[in-house]
Amino acid sequence: MKKILIICALILSVSVVFPQGIFKAENRKPTALDFYEQGKDQQESQNWYRATELFQEALRLNSSYGQAWLALAECTYALGEYDLAISYADTAAQYLKSTTSVQNIKGFSLIGLGRLDEARKVFDGILAKFPNDTDARFGLAELDIFNGKMSGAESWYLDALKRQPENRKALISLALVSYELGKTKAAKDYVNQALKYHSDNPEVHYFAAYLLARDGDWVEAEGRVRSAIQLRPDYDEAYSLLASILYSTMRYQSVIDICDYRISRNRQYSSAWYLKGLALSRLNRVEEAIKAYQTGLEVDPEDEIMRAAMEQLVCSYLNVEDKRRTVWSQWHTKKAEEFSQKYLSFQARQEYKRALVINPSSTSSRMAFAEILLRDGYPENYLGQLCFIRDQGGETQDIKDKIESFSSLLEDSLSNKWNVEPFYMDKTRCSVGLYYVKPSVQLVHPDSDQLTAQMLAENLSNDGRMKVTAYGSSISGYAEAFRLSRQGQQDYFGLVQFEENERELTVSLDLYVSRTGNKAAEFKVYRTGNNRYASALRRLTQVVNSAMPDRGKIIARNVSTILLDVGRSDGVKKDDVFNIVKRNGVTTADRSMGVAYKEDDLYGTVTITEVGEEISEGVIKQKGFYDRINVNDEIVLPPQVAEAEQKAEADAVVADKQKPVLINLIKSIQ
Repeated sequence: MKKILIICALILSVSVVFPQGIFKAENRKPTALDFYEQGKDQQESQNWYRATELFQEALRLNSSYGQAWLALAECTYALGEYDLAISYADTAAQYLKSTTSVQNIKGFSLIGLGRLDEARKVFDGILAKFPNDTDARFGLAELDIFNGKMSGAESWYLDALKRQPENRKALISLALVSYELGKTKAAKDYVNQALKYHSDNPEVHYFAAYLLARDGDWVEAEGRVRSAIQLRPDYDEAYSLLASILYSTMRYQSVIDICDYRISRNRQYSSAWYLKGLALSRLNRVEEAIKAYQTGLEVDPEDEIMRAAMEQLVCSYLNVEDKRRTVWSQWHTKKAEEFSQKYLSFQARQEYKRALVINPSSTSSRMAFAEILLRDGYPENYLGQLCFIRDQGGETQDIKDKIESFSSLLEDSLSNKWNVEPFYMDKTRCSVGLYYVKPSVQLVHPDSDQLTAQMLAENLSNDGRMKVTAYGSSISGYAEAFRLSRQGQQDYFGLVQFEENERELTVSLDLYVSRTGNKAAEFKVYRTGNNRYASALRRLTQVVNSAMPDRGKIIARNVSTILLDVGRSDGVKKDDVFNIVKRNGVTTADRSMGVAYKEDDLYGTVTITEVGEEISEGVIKQKGFYDRINVNDEIVLPPQVAEAEQKAEADAVVADKQKPVLINLIKSIQ
């Protein structure tokens, strides 16, 4: 009898853990507790969708089940559905009065929504009632990371570790934050502590591998990430990190093999398609790489970096006549049309220019670009585009008629008066070299720094004021960039940095004066949401262009009237006054975006009397008794005006302090 009772007890105990497997055998229906416990098992394995389904089943049977509401909030938070997580947490709070977990998950969800002040109130409120709560400290640390207060975040994690010396999240978070602060030894110590206490946890090995890879210790990093995979064979993030490590060590075929394995498990992994395309391009298997990128873009059409990588490959290797270019350029044409309909002219022009880079022979794209210029009040530039189409053999009767009409309309323009052709005029003011220090490992898009430098160079070169060149390979750091820039006789050199997670990105540019090596300016743009990559590049292009000093030169003279190669497109207005400086007398300022020249090289001033689109006319006033003003002498804004403009632009650009990669890593710690 005792044996029978023991067997029955064992069966019942198993039925609680695996209810669905024996419910029919027991001839009973599963309870809310059964579904809840199964859901917790799935949650522990990070199977968020299955766990959510099971918790919802538990709540269907018992709508007052507070723990199930809390678990549902935790799962939806893990899936990034922060609004829903708050709703579930608020419902859980009705049934769970004494647990801080409900308020903590609400606070973390508020951070996810960017409602940082509300989140801080939640965590402060928790600590006021429960001073030893570690999760609230984690929340306040995360808020400090968002605000760029890395030392503050470190203090909160240390405070949590004092209360729970073996806390896995505190140890990993401290390792990540310490590394960000440059405390590499401390980061290593925290990782080793985490490995000591939690050697059976795959996540600990994963983060250890990540930090080792950041430090360039590829052999040990690979060993750690393989340990993570051994402990958890379905750990996709670990496979992705392993592929990035192998890519950084130039084992491209192994990268392709791992990407194929990830794709075989889930075809929707766009990061696998991206890295496969990247590895194939490194092996010069261009057509295969393009095919991988195309498939990846079918999976995720909004992956802007994968699209940019494919387009750079297309522009570098495929013939201009390749018919596929027409299809690929249409994506940007469509974007341009959307911007145009919203009267966002700058964005529309940028997209049309990108479409024309991919497919230069597209008459329809060039016509659409010309129409935008006309709508924005630039009929001369519009006519220039029409003439370009004609010269390339794309003339139709309609284009011919428009050329005749606008040529007649612009008979009295400055360009006709002075017999110059602004459309083909070289308006280059300065040269800039863009360089990047290749990071040791990138989790989302490897080689994105290189790609960003190339894309930014293209954008900055679009209006012709700057000659911007992106260096083709990574450099060791500032010193190498300084040397290369001076050897290339560039005016400025910039170090480009790109940082991203699945939802956010930051593009940074530090500009230095090539002559002196001093920092001239720094720019940082943060973006989230759709089209964030293109939006960040456009914004960075705008602020850099605005920060560049206003310069020009004299291209013609008639007695006291001179013609300048600056116009309305450069921001010139009637009655503006410029200083006239001896040819080649203007240099970059020592430590700013301004210019410098000798007082003896200042020959006079010019007051603008008539402004065209690309050129303007002015009357000179010479300095001193002798008239020394000639063609090719330069014009610059007077120092006080230039300084005021630069200060206004500096005040308008707020450098965001967020660190997307670090924030994402901290959030991912379970």
